[in-house]
Formats: sequence, structure tokens, C-alpha cells
Amino acid sequence: MKERKEEARFRILFWRTDFVGFAMIVSGLFFLLVNFKLLPASEFVLPRVLGILFIMVGLIFLFFSGAGRWLTWFVIPAGAFLTVGIVTLVFGGNRFFSLDSASLFSLGFALTFLTLFYFRRGHWWVLIPSGVFTGVAVWVAMGNRYPVIGWHPVAPVLCLGIAFLAIWLYSVQKQRMRWSLLVGALIVSASFFYLLGILLARWSILWPVVLLLAGLLIPLWILFADRRRRGAD
Repeated sequence: MKERKEEARFRILFWRTDFVGFAMIVSGLFFLLVNFKLLPASEFVLPRVLGILFIMVGLIFLFFSGAGRWLTWFVIPAGAFLTVGIVTLVFGGNRFFSLDSASLFSLGFALTFLTLFYFRRGHWWVLIPSGVFTGVAVWVAMGNRYPVIGWHPVAPVLCLGIAFLAIWLYSVQKQRMRWSLLVGALIVSASFFYLLGILLARWSILWPVVLLLAGLLIPLWILFADRRRRGAD
């Protein structure tokens, strides 16, 4: 019994040091890319120092989260500090509240909740903020680059629906979680209809195309249903 406890402690310690070692490798590669100017970074000293400090604090939280149980929730402050550190280091103080930094903030928090779900599969609800933050990151990135869609919240709605579909997909009791499949399908369908409405409002030429497709599909569907009925008879 004593040997099993020591073995379990050794496994926890190994996993913890291995996880932190991986995070330190990724952080080291990030700093190398910044030093070789392969990634943009602030030219001022203070944002660089603050960014490094925030990243180190995030690594400390990651170290404690590796112990498991309730300490796994330390992934949230770890992800928050790592995200703030990277944004501070890359954008500095002048562009800290810019749209690009907001997209990176949202992406960092989305990855944080996704990591938490990886270690806490029973807490399915963490996929919802992960999907929302992913949608916000895509929404901010697309706002100025695609004027056809503009700032319509299509991406957040779509990613929220995908999050509900992922909840059903990764659930153990799929019969019990069928509501998430229904909610996800409705939200995804609503996002596609929302996007279609935006495109139809912007491009009037799509209305005849939709009518033409509908006129072609309806007779084909009737013909297919008639042949199927004859084959059944």
C-alpha cells in the first residue's frame, strides 16, 4: 500500500514537471522568436519586463495546477497571466487596447478554457466560454477585414453553437445530453441564416440564385420521393 502511494506521488510529480517543462519550452521558443525579430514586440523596455513577469507568474500557476484535484483550476489564472504577458510583450502599452490585442486576448482565454476541459472532462460547461471567446477572436479579426459581413456577430453565434455540439460529442451519456445537440443545431442554423440574410441584403443578385436553386430542388425532391414510394410498393 505504501509503495502504491509513493508511486502515485511520483507520477503526479512527473506529470507536473513534464507539463511545466513543456510550457517553459514553448515560452523559450516564443522569446527566441521575439529576440530574432521573427515576431513583433514592443520596443520599450517596460512592456518587455512586465510581459516577462506576467508570463513567469503564469508558469508558476501552471506548476501548481499540475498537482491535480482542485488545483487544476489554477489553469484559469495561469492562462490569464500568460495571455496578458504575451499581449503586453507583443503590443506594448500603446496598442494594449487595440483590436489586434483584443483578438489575441480572446484567443488566449479560449485556449485556457479548452485546456481546462482537457483535464476536467466532467465540467462540460467550460466549452461554452471557450466557444464564445473563440468566436469573439474571429469576430474582431474579421470586423475590419471583411466589410461584407462587418461587425455582425455571426462568428460568436456560430462558435457558440459549435461549442454546444462539442458538448454532446464528448459527453459520455449522449441520451441525457441530447438537449445540447438540439441547442447547438439551432444556434448553428440560426448563424447560417443570419449570414445568408446579410449576404442577401448586400448582394441583391443572390435572391434570383436562391429562387433558381429552390425551383430546381423542389421538382427533384418530388421525383425522388415518387421513385422511392414506387420502389417500396
